[in-house]
Amino acid sequence: MTRYTYKQRFNVIASQIAIALVCLSSPLVVINTTWAQPQTETQMSSYIQRLKNPQQRSAAIDYLATVGQPAVPALITALQDSDAQVRAGAAIILGKIGPAAAQAAVPLIRAINDKDPTVRSHVVQAIGKIGRQAYVPHLIAGLDSEKQSERYSAAHSLRAMGKDAASAVPALIKKLQDEDVWMRVRAGSALGSIGKAAVPAVPSLVARLQDTDETVRHSAAYALGAIALSLQENLNELPTKELDAVVTNLEKALKVVQNPSLQFRPEAMTSVSEPLALLKKERLNR
Repeated sequence: MTRYTYKQRFNVIASQIAIALVCLSSPLVVINTTWAQPQTETQMSSYIQRLKNPQQRSAAIDYLATVGQPAVPALITALQDSDAQVRAGAAIILGKIGPAAAQAAVPLIRAINDKDPTVRSHVVQAIGKIGRQAYVPHLIAGLDSEKQSERYSAAHSLRAMGKDAASAVPALIKKLQDEDVWMRVRAGSALGSIGKAAVPAVPSLVARLQDTDETVRHSAAYALGAIALSLQENLNELPTKELDAVVTNLEKALKVVQNPSLQFRPEAMTSVSEPLALLKKERLNR
């Protein structure tokens, strides 16, 4: 198996978390995260050390997975154990614990670079099973990384997460004004993918329709269309005040995209005009 480099971390996460919901829907991932009696650090350590023994390994994995969340801190430490069997076992257990092991998200990302291919394989599987939302804070921090590639990858990963990246909306709105053109493009694309939860970004996206860069302008137009279309689901539950605000902003947006000097493609105009027509129809029916 090819070893993952530091530069690939976010890209690996993007591809793995994209199928996390499928993983999480599997009954194999549903683990009882409670235990009848509190477990001491010594007890945890004892079972973790049993991961080295092929005869005791399976039982130790099952036991610690059943302990659940209380075992997570010890398992995080075990990800750095000198024994590859312990590291691999820790990753397997964290995957079995699932979403309750959210605090292990960042340590697992770091473990993607493990020197042992078996460990790396189990780490990647655990990343998917823990669930998407556990990684959002880390990806938000990645938007401000000193490394350009990591900033781009963070935005790309948030886009891949769709509505599960809702908590990243404020950070992505801020990135719409980034001095880096491609950061603005990626931020707009991510907001469009998030959908309904990105409604607060609509005014900022309308402003980006007049960006100096054509690609940014189109990214903003498509994002506005995606957000507006996402409102069609349960549209009757959308508060009238919020509906009016979105319609007003889309009307402004349509005027901008129809400006010949800005050279918007027909598809970009349609992405704004079609959902606007649907929302205006809803407003008239109220």
